[in-house]
Amino acid sequence: MDNIITYTASEARKNFYTLIKKASKGLSSYEINLRGASPVVLIGKAELESWLETLDILTSKDEVAAVKKGIASKKITSHKDLLSELGLK
Repeated sequence: MDNIITYTASEARKNFYTLIKKASKGLSSYEINLRGASPVVLIGKAELESWLETLDILTSKDEVAAVKKGIASKKITSHKDLLSELGLK
């Protein structure tokens, strides 16, 4: 998702079904402004879950250390090998 498209609350209301449909497919995200209130953002659930997972990883010292160790080791595993290691193939 490269950019956020901004709508007023009135504009969003007129196009709400379309906005939900596009956001749910991960095609777009939308900032909706209501006069006198803090803006809200409409994004797909998968996008939100991805951001929350990233935030969770970045706030865990152990996980950050594991990621740094993995990067430093320069060990690369192919998708095929990873599936095999996990018993998924």
